[in-house]
Amino acid sequence: MGTVAFRDVSDLKKLYDRVERLQTEVEYYKGELKRHQGTTYSLENIIGSSPRMTELKNLVGRVAKSNSTVLVRGESGTGKEVFAHALHNASDRAHKPFVKVNCAALPENLLESELFGYQEGAFTGARKGGKVGKFELANGGSIFLDEIGDMPLNMQVKLLRVLQEREIERLGDNRPVKIDVRVIAATNRNLEEMVQQGLFRKDLFYRLNVVVLDIPPLRRRLEDIPLLTEFLLKKLAQRLGCPDKILDSSALQCLLSHDWPGNIRELENVLERTLNMVEEDVITAKHLPFYLCGNDPPAESEKIRPLKEAVEQLEKAMLLRALENAQGDCLEAAQALQISKSTFYKKLSDYGISPPKCKPA
Repeated sequence: MGTVAFRDVSDLKKLYDRVERLQTEVEYYKGELKRHQGTTYSLENIIGSSPRMTELKNLVGRVAKSNSTVLVRGESGTGKEVFAHALHNASDRAHKPFVKVNCAALPENLLESELFGYQEGAFTGARKGGKVGKFELANGGSIFLDEIGDMPLNMQVKLLRVLQEREIERLGDNRPVKIDVRVIAATNRNLEEMVQQGLFRKDLFYRLNVVVLDIPPLRRRLEDIPLLTEFLLKKLAQRLGCPDKILDSSALQCLLSHDWPGNIRELENVLERTLNMVEEDVITAKHLPFYLCGNDPPAESEKIRPLKEAVEQLEKAMLLRALENAQGDCLEAAQALQISKSTFYKKLSDYGISPPKCKPA
């Protein structure tokens, strides 16, 4: 039992105001700490109540308590990075660093120095004093290796040693450095097929394939679209500085009937484009892109034209759409279209497309 005595109600009110102010400050600094450590999302940001998504969120909560390596698999745009963030934030490492590395974006000759760092004078152009690698920066926390399927074979050998020995060696230095890092890897590629083709090491695959989070594509969880749409509309309205808008039943039915090859990223792009175009408070089917609802395309497309011209126009439109869904990432857009990088770049050149965000081959 305890007794708290106040001289009058004003003392209680002062204490309440102080506690409320302190709680606000704590929430602010928690947010700043997360931003500084590199994480943005938590389990609350994984939107969906379908059986598979509920199962995955429960699995994240259980796996977060261990230090096992996690492999996040799923098509492009399904939210693999969101799961990686949520896994880190639900773990005991939440207040430690979360370091992200895109294995496909870094040139092969730079990947090793970025991951493991280097000593001064290790190679021509090396920074004075050397450089700390991503693994050392993530010490005590988690490292997220995105697009692990695009890691070169020679780097796969070195990553395997890190996973086995829990130590790294900087370039130009033979002294091993012990590290305590949880590895979270992600890929949209079929690693089993790559192992069979000799493009991915079997021993590394087994090291990574400890706990697997297999994210379903949006077309296999259409029941989550109403919740996702509501969440994304509020998020986008806040970002764009426009009033909140809602979908009517006809627009929602259009979204439910689409197969979403670009998954959640495509859905977000469609909604953002719509918010920029619509002045009304209610979004209807007529406001959505014609390919979603079977709305009539512009009248000029109905005219009879040479087949070659029509095919070229469609091909150009698909290139632009793939780039939009991939947010300017040419490698990802080429994979979505199932063509090689060289073919993709040639078609961009043929049609005079030069997106500003396009990453080098």
